[in-house]
Amino acid sequence: MIYYQDNFLPEDQFLALRNRVEKRFISREAKKLTENSDDPVRITHHEASGDWMQGCYLLGSECVPATKKIIETMQSLGIQELNNWSLWFQYIINTMTVPPHRDQGLRYSEMKDTYTALIYTSDWKPDFGGRFIVGEPIFDGPGFAKSLTNLTHTIDPIPNRLLIWSREEWHAVEKVTVNDPGYKRSFFGTGWSSISSPNVKFDQSVL
Repeated sequence: MIYYQDNFLPEDQFLALRNRVEKRFISREAKKLTENSDDPVRITHHEASGDWMQGCYLLGSECVPATKKIIETMQSLGIQELNNWSLWFQYIINTMTVPPHRDQGLRYSEMKDTYTALIYTSDWKPDFGGRFIVGEPIFDGPGFAKSLTNLTHTIDPIPNRLLIWSREEWHAVEKVTVNDPGYKRSFFGTGWSSISSPNVKFDQSVL
């Protein structure tokens, strides 16, 4: 499942969230980002109890209206038994990518019943790159996907765009192409479990 919605938050709520995401990126975090790499910086809160408010206490109260509306949207899409597992801010810089992968399942749910929902917060123009793509993996060795083919979605990371996908989807982020040393591609992300499966173990190590 892939779903996206533009102008997701009211302007005042979005600007407050974007400001919080920008302020949480401090100098010591910037040193962890390396050009031409695929290792983003994340400021993350995992919550074993499923209480998403705990994550907002860490990341900031500006996340509360965004998370509430994400929940409402997912419920309107028919996603059942929603249970939050993590909230995070994520950053990459010019020339960085995110390689093809599938997000791991959460809690006691299978991949198809777990979801990532994010709101893009950074400025974007078509020549900035960094598009979110979905398709079929081309493998280079056991379990390692080197690229995607037969793309089903190419989604621009437009500010205030909500993007939701089920974690069974193979996806990647194309190279960021902004010749600005101060640019950071950022978003507010959330991870959710849904219908429980008795055959799935509880993995606390993933987003």
